[in-house]
Amino acid sequence: MSDITFSAKAYCKIILHAAKYPHCSVNGVLLSKSSAAKSKEIEFVDAVPLFHIALHLTPMAEVALMQIDELAAQKGLVISGYYTALENLRECSFEKASHRISEKLPSNFPSPCLVVVDNCKLGINLDNIALKVAQFIDGSYKPLDTNRICLKPDTTLDICSSLLERNDCDLIDFDNHLDDISLDWMNPQLNAEIEDLVGRFN
Repeated sequence: MSDITFSAKAYCKIILHAAKYPHCSVNGVLLSKSSAAKSKEIEFVDAVPLFHIALHLTPMAEVALMQIDELAAQKGLVISGYYTALENLRECSFEKASHRISEKLPSNFPSPCLVVVDNCKLGINLDNIALKVAQFIDGSYKPLDTNRICLKPDTTLDICSSLLERNDCDLIDFDNHLDDISLDWMNPQLNAEIEDLVGRFN
């Protein structure tokens, strides 16, 4: 088994997406450097929030993935993971989390990850990693031990808690973009805010 690392940007955006729509299931994809394709150790450097209204609308997902793939490639990144937070607060099983996107990932990336938000660990002040991770190994997604999941930097939970405390999340997902195409699903403003907090907390 291997270490899976989440950057502050990737982790915070996953949690903020779940927190912004606590009454809905949400999903998105995770990006890592293209060079990670040769290793089972992955560092997710960014997360792209997809949907909170209809997670299983295939045409919209295909449009989103094409755009994400193109922009990611320009930055030397690749889609290497899928994340979701389920509507049922007590539900965080990988079986319920499986999606067509997660099923297609292994054809583009050898050892992608399926990430589920553990809703029971969410709160304003985070003291534990609120994610469960399974990695595609030998033909199926296999759960990883929680001690294999790392955050970089170590202050990521504090950074995420700070963003949650503000209660003014400006995270944009692809559903928001479809409602108003002027909204940027790459979240440049939020990215800058997270990078600023990384500088302040370290």
